[in-house]
Amino acid sequence: MTRDVRQRRKVEHVHAVQSLGDPAGVSNGFECVSLLPCSAPEVAWGDVSLATELCGKRLESPIIINAMTGGADEVYDINRKLAQAAKRFGLAMALGSASAGLSSPEVAYTYRVVREIHQDGVVIANVGMGTGVERARKAVELVRADLLQVHFNAAQELFMAEGDRDFRGALPALAEVAQGVGVPVIAKEVGQGISAEDAVRFADAGARAIDVGGLGGTNFIAVEAWRRGAEIDEFWHQWGLPTAASLCEVKAVLGDRADVIASGGIRTALDVAKAMALGANAVGIAGPLVRLVTQPNGEEQLNRFIEEMHFGLRALLVLTGCRNFSDLRGKPVVVLGWLREWLEARGLKAWVDARGRVT
Repeated sequence: MTRDVRQRRKVEHVHAVQSLGDPAGVSNGFECVSLLPCSAPEVAWGDVSLATELCGKRLESPIIINAMTGGADEVYDINRKLAQAAKRFGLAMALGSASAGLSSPEVAYTYRVVREIHQDGVVIANVGMGTGVERARKAVELVRADLLQVHFNAAQELFMAEGDRDFRGALPALAEVAQGVGVPVIAKEVGQGISAEDAVRFADAGARAIDVGGLGGTNFIAVEAWRRGAEIDEFWHQWGLPTAASLCEVKAVLGDRADVIASGGIRTALDVAKAMALGANAVGIAGPLVRLVTQPNGEEQLNRFIEEMHFGLRALLVLTGCRNFSDLRGKPVVVLGWLREWLEARGLKAWVDARGRVT
């Protein structure tokens, strides 16, 4: 693949995310999840903490600015502004695939700006499935990353005009990277969700965390179709595991064996709180942040969005009688509707029943 193609693709991905928005009529699944309000919370606002832990790293907020961009001059300003917000609010930040920066040193600065601004924060590098150890190490070195995402995006590749068509060897490569890259590795989907079976395969390969990347947010099948000016059948907009279903499947089979990031259509503080109550260690948000930051007064809008998200999370912790997310994970969570039926059909009835029982 030529340098020009990689860089053009990075810019087109941002334009597609701006143009497409969230898919209409596609659920992330969290409407089937309910938290229990506490009428007499013995909690003071000042005692509430939003801190969490991911792969041994303390995060001051559960919100991760998830992988989106880097690798073209036109996206430098997006990463700069996102990094400033990450620093201001204590958020971890993941970059887009490092391939363009490694292949084209002249655009490496569009990645490095994140570490230059967010000097003491948690920064997450990103490489594609099948990447070897040496290239993965270079991706980590590029931004002095604390963690590494390895994204699994077979569906996106199939709809990408210049995409891969041979996915053999990706799991052995993940195992080699997990063993040799020197930082904890996260196995990440990009919009189709991760099943219980695949979560076990990723954990067996050495992934310290799973980013479910579920259905409900940015759909990279639609993004790649947009790049080609192509129409896709409606069912492709529904292809995959909704985020809540994927999160439940992964937690049910892995327990505490690996950390879990819930991403895919996370849009409100209530989405975040439900994901954390179901066992997520953190949540990833990408598309809405890119759309906000590229608008007029984008930095102000981005800051307001995060401030309101953090206020909502603190309020929800108080209103469920919790001081932190560890307390919240100990509260009952009621799962009903199609999501409960799904989990029961998948043999996870005992897990979903246990989450809803009176304590």
